[in-house]
Amino acid sequence: MTSSLRNSIHRRNHKERSQLAHRSKLGFLEKHKDYVKRARDYHSKQDRLTRLRQKASERNKDEFYFSMNKEKTRGGVHIKERGNVALPTDMVKVLKTQDENYVRTARAAGLKKIDKIKGQLTAMVDLLKPSPGQDDMATNDQLDAVELDTLRDAGLIQPSTSKRKKSTKHIVFVDNEAEARKLFSSEKQQPSPSTSKVVSESSTHIDLGWKAPAVESKKRRHSQPQPADARASKGEADEEPTESTSARKKLLLELRARLHRDKMLRYTQREFEMQRLMMGKGTRQKIQGTEKVGEADSDEEDDPRSRKGGRRVVDEQAYKPRVYKWRRERKR
Repeated sequence: MTSSLRNSIHRRNHKERSQLAHRSKLGFLEKHKDYVKRARDYHSKQDRLTRLRQKASERNKDEFYFSMNKEKTRGGVHIKERGNVALPTDMVKVLKTQDENYVRTARAAGLKKIDKIKGQLTAMVDLLKPSPGQDDMATNDQLDAVELDTLRDAGLIQPSTSKRKKSTKHIVFVDNEAEARKLFSSEKQQPSPSTSKVVSESSTHIDLGWKAPAVESKKRRHSQPQPADARASKGEADEEPTESTSARKKLLLELRARLHRDKMLRYTQREFEMQRLMMGKGTRQKIQGTEKVGEADSDEEDDPRSRKGGRRVVDEQAYKPRVYKWRRERKR
């Protein structure tokens, strides 16, 4: 078989294995080629440092070149221009506009996927309430607080606006401690209206002329043995809710991740727009910074891991873009 014929045969596309979702906090999944690049970079830096130490040890203090007259030092450190030329402001604005357009395109693609997931969740009958016949599994199928917050952020359910009612207190003033104890014991012994009603109904028996059927409790009803056919049908019905619950949790997890990504892209788009406006003319006043500042403990401030390069690490959950206000100017 010739090489051209062998290359013309369709082959499966090579796909790199990505990092798992629950291990995303550990960063990207490093491959062998990444390790090779990192090792080569490390050894090249070590070789350069070794060469610089060797040059420093063999340096001639009386060495002089006429090009040294043009050089300059700052704080005893030799400063040399690298030939970098600052781009014009108009060109930088165009580049930032292109970056903003790319972010806008990526966000539009993400919004389409979010709408698709929301449509799948809306089509689920047992999204919030379990379907009838699943009372035993209701505790396992209930949504937790994180999933409810995800649904509220997506706009599938209304945000909870009802405030908790404060418990009313009835204060009774007495003369001494004995009266207080007497009043407390009387309130404790006083039966509730629901219990008194049950007691009165059970005590008064009315003869209807026939034997009334006994009312079975729920516990007694569940404890009764069921036939084999009923148990088999119930087992098949229990498998379906389990599959639907796992699919729902998977969709909610993906929806939460995509909503967070959309929020970060929206903030990035606003940051690009803010940078372009800051490069323009006009006076402005800073209203809000980039980080939501709270009362930090002394332990967190002393922790070196909370700082990177001398700067405070911005929390992604509390991050908000900066806000500026421009002075009103009359347009011609």
